[in-house]
Parts: sequence; C-alpha cells; structure tokens
Amino acid sequence: MPTPRNSVRTSVGRALLGVVVTVSLTLAAPRASADEFLDKLNASLADVRDPQRSDLVLLPLLAKMQPAPAKYARLDALAPLYPGSPAAGELAAWCTAPTQKAVVDAIATVTREEDYRKAMAFAQPYGVEGVPVEMVSARLYTELGDPPTLAGAKFYYMDAIRVMEVLVHADAIRRAGEGDTIGAVKLMCDWTFFCRQMADRRFYREAAWAYEAMIGAQERLRDIAYWDSRTKKALEQPAQRDQIPALVARIDEGKGYLEISRMRLPIGDRLGSEQAVARVYQPRGGIDTNVFATTMSRMGSSEYPLRLFGEAARWQAVAGTQKNWFEINDQLPKLYADWESRWRLDPFDKLMEKPFVHATFDRGGFAVLDATAPDMGTLFTLRQQLQVELAGTRHALAIVGYTAAAKAFPPQLSSVRPQWIKALTVDAYNPNRARGAVPPFEFFVPMRDQKADARGEARPHEVKVFVAGGANFDLKLRDDQFLLYSSGRDGANNYAGRVDNRPDAGVGTDYLIWPPVSSLYRQHLMDIGQIK
Repeated sequence: MPTPRNSVRTSVGRALLGVVVTVSLTLAAPRASADEFLDKLNASLADVRDPQRSDLVLLPLLAKMQPAPAKYARLDALAPLYPGSPAAGELAAWCTAPTQKAVVDAIATVTREEDYRKAMAFAQPYGVEGVPVEMVSARLYTELGDPPTLAGAKFYYMDAIRVMEVLVHADAIRRAGEGDTIGAVKLMCDWTFFCRQMADRRFYREAAWAYEAMIGAQERLRDIAYWDSRTKKALEQPAQRDQIPALVARIDEGKGYLEISRMRLPIGDRLGSEQAVARVYQPRGGIDTNVFATTMSRMGSSEYPLRLFGEAARWQAVAGTQKNWFEINDQLPKLYADWESRWRLDPFDKLMEKPFVHATFDRGGFAVLDATAPDMGTLFTLRQQLQVELAGTRHALAIVGYTAAAKAFPPQLSSVRPQWIKALTVDAYNPNRARGAVPPFEFFVPMRDQKADARGEARPHEVKVFVAGGANFDLKLRDDQFLLYSSGRDGANNYAGRVDNRPDAGVGTDYLIWPPVSSLYRQHLMDIGQIK
C-alpha cells in the first residue's frame, strides 16, 4: 500500500542530486525492454485470447468517461446518499450521460459468462510492451520504468477503475430510486463479477483492491435491498421478486464463478522481489553498491517520484548492513512459501495461529524484501470476510424474497430453502466444525423470537454499533425487521448485542449482515440532523 509522502530535503548534496536526476530521467522513459521476470509475469496472462479480454472492452470506454462530480470523486463520498436522495440528482445526470452509460453497459457484457472456464478476464500486460499506444497515452496501463522494475509498478489504470467503481455504486442508487431495485441489485452482482476478474491480477495492490471492492459491492447490494424493504417495496412486485432466486444462485461463494477455493495469491510481488535481488546483489557476494541506492529508491518512491531524494539517501545509509547473497536467497523463498502453503489451509487450522514469516524476519538486514514484499496476510483476512459477505448477502436476499411472497418473516432461517436458496451455507467466521458441523448464520426477529420480561412484555432488541472513525451509536430494533449476523471474528455468538464489521473488530462483537451497518449508520446521521 502507498506510504505517506515525505518532504524533499533541500540539504541533499550535489552528488546525490545527480543520482536522483539520473533516476528521474530513467523513470520518464517512454518504453521499456523486458527481462526474464517481466517475461514470466506477462506469460501468465498470455493464454487469454483477445475476445476474452475485458480490458480491451472497458479501458477504451474509460478513456472517454467524463470525471465524476468533484464532491463525489471518491466512493466514500456516496455514503450519505440513498435511493431517491435529493442530493443524488447531480450524480444521476452524470450516470446517464452517454459515455458513462456505455461503461455500465459494458460491465454487463464482460460479466455475462458465468462459466469461469469461458468467462472474460482482465489481462492487460504489465509495462508498455503489448499495450495499445492509445492506452499508454491515456495512462490506462501499468508503468514499470526503464529498465522495467516490477516492485516499482505504478498502476496508472487503477485511477480509472476507481472512478468506474463510483459510477457503478451511483448508478445502482439511481436505479433503486427510480423503482428498479432488482436492476440495481443486478448491477452490483455484475460489478462483483468484474471485481472477481481483478482479484486474478498479479500484484497485491490490485488484488487487495478487488477483495475490498467485492466486499463493498455486497454491502451496497444489501443497503439497496434494505432501503427498498423500508420504502418503495419494489421487490414485493412479482416481476422483481421472482428474479431473486437466480441472483442468489449467481453469487454463490461455494461454486461457480465466485468460488472462494479458486482464488490464488498474486505472483507479481514475488517476481518483483526476485528481480530486485538479482539486480542489487552480486552473485555469491554482497550488494552491488553501484546500483543498490538508485534501484531501491525507485521502488520506494514508485507512487511519489519526488521522494527519490530522501529514498536514495536512506538506502545509501543502510547499504553496509545488508545480508549477503546466500542469506537473502534463502530467506526470500521462505517468506513467500509461507503465504503460499497456508493459503490452502482452513482458517481454523492450528498452523494459522503462528505468525507469518513476514511478521518476524530481519527487516534491517533484508531491506530488499522489506521494500518489495507486501503483507499478503491481509489477503487472508479479506478472503474470509468476502466469504462471509457473499454468503450473508445470499441468505439476506433469500429472506427478503420469502418475506415478500409470504407477507411475513420466515419462522426460522431454514424456511427459505429450497425455494429462495438451494441450501444454507456455513458462517465462515464460526469455528465450530467438530464432527463435520456446518454452523449457519444466526437469524431472529426482534421481540418475536426473544424472551419476554418479567411482566410478559417483549422489548425491542438493543444493539450497539461500532463503525469506522469511532462514531459508535446505539439503537433499538423492533419486530418490523429481522437480524441476520455472523459470529464475527471472535467466533462466538454474542446475540448481536454489539456489532462491528471492521477488520480490527474486538472480542464480544458479531458481524452484522442485516440490517446493513451502512444503512443503520446513515439513518443514525439522519436522526441527529447531519443528513437531510
């Protein structure tokens, strides 16, 4: 992930300044020749034929997109908006303009095929070789510099992908506001499929974004369905309601296109580490002081070129403390093999209790690895959260469908099968797997399913909600809605008295699927007058 900017130090000597200028000129080179590491990386994408490449469809359209309205340039700026929100008018005009509509239509096209063996893939090569010159000119590619340096990759094209993400979420809000709730849900399903393509990209930063985007898509999907259940109730119309089972089946995390077990760790970062070692170390010796500082500074400042001044000076200072060629070539495979071997393990395997090698290796002596190996342990966390989100969303939609048809909440979670969901699936946070147990999500209707007090009266269910930024709040839920939740990261059922969906959720909290946390937080802000 990008590190904070450092100010340029004016005290850098003239000799060092000369080095930095040289590196800066190299970074600006328009084309780069490949080496064995880049060849291997791009060879992993070469078997995707052009008709199957979603990047060839989407990127030319993204080059023509109009920028989002300035105040909605970031996805988190959409948080206060809801379908029909007075503030959404400006976004609606942007979403429906021809250039943006073409992008949304294309997302449906590139995600239509659900057989992963035939489906499209985002397979743009890394670097400029093999990338259409128009895409390079539009900065819709990955810049590696000259010579190509994998660990210094600048994912220029991701800026446009993030704008596309804003577009998709904004258009889903617009559609739901116009009564096409099922269309909004379908759009978020399509977007999830596209983000699944991005999860197969070869670098950590690309994959981490994809996981986070899929998680965000599921939250938005439920937010839209929840809003509809409280207002328009468009999903109660047979024409929309009857499409729910197919959508539930489409986003199955246990099989098909989104199958969690098919996900793999990206290979680009390991190749980047191997390439860096090959460049800065003398075979069977120590580091090559002639190239160490310049090469390392390029990688450390990949997102912020002006940091080259401070980076070069820092690397020159640590050059004499580095381990030798034998030691780093012993450490590098241990580092990546640790992640790769554990990726295939169950999250509750005893081996997963041990810290990753990445958390314990000598960063000072293995500076090349410290600079080039991201913390891929984050992907383990994101993958498990994604599994919970996908399964939770499917169960929530199934309950919504059942309720729309029966005009009442299901008596128990299993009542939604097999009409609305083929089978209940496991709560991926729940560790209770003894004797083949498959613990489901927790479900109840407040007041209806809770014990009465001493007077025989049912009381609303009290919930404390923890959200990002510490803006926690309390609320009471009545029998006009249901609760669906996971045991959360502590693996215990806390009866949804405290809910926290953040990555660092504490002990004693559950992971809330329904009502969506984003919906509850927005309502909280409306109740205290911060949102009109």
